Amino acid sequence: MTLLVCCLAVAIALATCPVGEAVDCTPDAADPYCKCSGSGFTLDLSKLSFPMHQIPDTQEYGTYEYTFSPCSTVDCNGGGDSSGVACQENVGSSGGEVFVARKVSDRQPAWSVASLNPLEFTVTYCDGDLTGGVEDLERCAIVTFKDDGSHGDLDASMEKETSTDTQLSYNFMLQGKDISKVRAGAGGGGGGGSGTAAGVVGLVLISVFIAAVLTYFIAGMAVNYNRGTRGCEMVPNATFWRDLPFLIKDGFLFMISPCYNREHYEKF
Repeated sequence: MTLLVCCLAVAIALATCPVGEAVDCTPDAADPYCKCSGSGFTLDLSKLSFPMHQIPDTQEYGTYEYTFSPCSTVDCNGGGDSSGVACQENVGSSGGEVFVARKVSDRQPAWSVASLNPLEFTVTYCDGDLTGGVEDLERCAIVTFKDDGSHGDLDASMEKETSTDTQLSYNFMLQGKDISKVRAGAGGGGGGGSGTAAGVVGLVLISVFIAAVLTYFIAGMAVNYNRGTRGCEMVPNATFWRDLPFLIKDGFLFMISPCYNREHYEKF
C-alpha cells in the first residue's frame, strides 16, 4: 500500500508539470534573421522554402500581397536595395511596393518562443520604409510560426495591422506541419517538450494507481467472501483501514514534535 501511495504522489507531481512553457532563444551571431538557439535546440528558418511570394492580406485593407524572405533577402521595389526581409506590393497599381522590414547590420530581430512542443514562436523584423505623412511610423513585420496539424504543409497570410506611437506592424501567420522542420536538437530547455512528456507519464501513473487500488479492494473482498467473511470485515486489512486515521495523527504529531518541549514529546 505504501508503494501505491508513493506512485500516486509521483503521478500527481508529473501530471502538474508545466506544458508548453516559453523558452529563451538567442539570435545566431552569424545569421540572426534566420536562426536562434536555446538550451539544447536551434530554430533554423532555412529549413523552409523562401522567398514566399503572394502572401494574401486576409483583412482586405486593399489589393495587397506580401513577400517574406528572412534567410535570403530580396529587392522589394527593383531599386537595387536587396536587403528586404518583408515586402508589400499593391497589385492594383504600379510603383506601390514598399519595404515592410529590412536586414541591417546594427539591429537584430527579436525572437520569442512560446512553446517547443507543439512548436510556436514569433520573430519581429523592423527597419522598413517609413509610412510618411504626419505620423511617419516605422514599418515592422511580426511573423508568428506555428506547428498546426489542422493546416496543410505551410499556409501563410498577413492577418492584421497594429500600430504604436512609433511603429506600424504587419502581423503575419505561417502555420502548418512544415514548421516542425525548423527545430533541431534534442533538448527542450525545460520547455514544452519535456513538460508534455512528464504530463503523459503522470496520467499513465495515475491510471495505473487507480487500477491497482480497485484490484486490491475487489480481489481482497472476493477472497474474504469465499472464506466466509461478511460485512465490513470483507474489506482487506480492515483493521489497518480502521486504524489509519489514528496512525496519520500519530505521524503528524511525531513530525511536529521538535516544535514542542521534551515534556510534551513524552506525552505522545
